[in-house]
Amino acid sequence: MVKKASEKAAETAVVKEAAKTVETTVKETKAPVVAAKVEKAEKAVKAVKESAEKTVKEAVKKTAAKKTVKAAKTEKPAAKAETTTAVYVQFWGKEVYAKDVVEQVKKIWTDELKNKAEDLKDVKVYIKPEDNSAYYVINGDVTGIIEL
Repeated sequence: MVKKASEKAAETAVVKEAAKTVETTVKETKAPVVAAKVEKAEKAVKAVKESAEKTVKEAVKKTAAKKTVKAAKTEKPAAKAETTTAVYVQFWGKEVYAKDVVEQVKKIWTDELKNKAEDLKDVKVYIKPEDNSAYYVINGDVTGIIEL
């Protein structure tokens, strides 16, 4: 049966208290017969104390080992490779690559509108095949249209 470290610590404290009581009794008692019995009792207390300390140390080691095993199990698995995604819109015999449309919008932002690429926070593109065009909204306020 495995005891908690706090219980073992309490047992150790009780053993130490008993050892102190025996030591005090030996010092106070002068009779030789009693001293011999007290000496045997001291040896027994010392053996019990050493055994309790050993048990506590083993329990601490087991607890630490269990925590190490749990920590090892919670490690994340190796990072998975990112999935490659490509979006194409096909209509009326044409094919438009969505990434190319987004790149065109970014180019409009930097070249035509003379803004910095760092200022580009949000790009929304709406491809509308029936109009043969793509509508865009940049940072929520700049709008435009691209012919496909």
